[in-house]
Amino acid sequence: MEPQAAKQRLDDAIADYVRATGDDGAILTGWVLSGSVQHPNVPGSDGYFTDHSPGLPYHSQLGLLMTSIQEKKNTVLVNTYMKEEK
Repeated sequence: MEPQAAKQRLDDAIADYVRATGDDGAILTGWVLSGSVQHPNVPGSDGYFTDHSPGLPYHSQLGLLMTSIQEKKNTVLVNTYMKEEK
């Protein structure tokens, strides 16, 4: 599959996911994807890739990434606190 066609399929799949799992009427305005990869030619290696929705400005990409990191930190903090409360 050509990279452009693959990206369009990804964009469509993410939009479908948002429609299926988001609030009614939610509109997807942009997305950023980060994935962990291991390179087959370099045993024990690891790396990552990122991609984003077409036309998403750089500052919006950074904002989404930073927000998702902060959200994950908050989730861990709340889960840790809730475990200690029990």
